[in-house]
Amino acid sequence: MANPTHDPKKLHEYRERAASLYDLSQGVEERIGQAAELGSLQAARDALGGLTLKTKEFEEFRKTLTPAEIFLAKYNVEVINEHTVSFVIPKGVSRIEMLKEAHALVTDRNLVARAQLQDWVSDPRYTQEAVTSERIGIDGRVPNSTGKTREQQEAMVGKDNLPALEDLAVAFAVHWIATGEPLFGWYGYSKYSSYVVRGADGHLRFDRDGLAVRGILGNGERVGSADGAVSSRLFPRR
Repeated sequence: MANPTHDPKKLHEYRERAASLYDLSQGVEERIGQAAELGSLQAARDALGGLTLKTKEFEEFRKTLTPAEIFLAKYNVEVINEHTVSFVIPKGVSRIEMLKEAHALVTDRNLVARAQLQDWVSDPRYTQEAVTSERIGIDGRVPNSTGKTREQQEAMVGKDNLPALEDLAVAFAVHWIATGEPLFGWYGYSKYSSYVVRGADGHLRFDRDGLAVRGILGNGERVGSADGAVSSRLFPRR
C-alpha cells in the first residue's frame, strides 16, 4: 500500500474535535434558551463563553493541518488498500466541487486533464449537488480483471456494481490526495500511465495529461486489453 500523505491519528483527532464542537454548539443553544426563560444572564454568558473557548481551541488545532489533510477530513476519506477507497459526499456538495478542490491541491501535475475538467464542469452528472450525505466506496482495480471482455468483467463484479464514471473520478481524486498514487495503479514499470479502468458508462485513465475519459462503452471500447481493468462499488447504489 502506498505511504499516506497525512497523519491518520491527526485526522481522527480533528474529526473528533469537530464532532465535539458541533455537539457543544447544539447544547449551548439549548442552555441559552433555558437561561433566557429563567432570566439568568450569567448562565447564558457561561454557556457562550465555553463555546467560544472550544471554538478557539479547535481553530488553533485546525491550523496544524495541511490543506490536503483538511480536504481528507472534510470528505471523511478512508484508504482501505492501494486500489480501494471510501469517502463521503456531503449534502449540498457536487462531484465537480470535490474534483476541483482536489485538482487545486496538486501543484506538480494536472490531477484532471484540463480539457476533461472543462467538460465535466458543464455535465449535470458532475454538477448536481447531493440531496443527502452518502458514503461511497470503490475498488478502483478489481484483481484479475485485465485481459477480459466487457461481458466477462461485468460477470466478475455484477453489472449493477459498476460505479458511475463521476463516482469513479472522485474516488481517484481523493485517493490521490491521500496517497499520491493512482487508484488504478501504474501500468508497467514506469509512472507514465495507469491502467484503463471501466465504470458503468465508460473508462478512465490517468497519464501525464491527468485523469480523463478514455473510450465510451460501445464506441472505441477496449476489449480484452492487457491494461484494461474493471472497477466495482463496495456499497449498493442508492
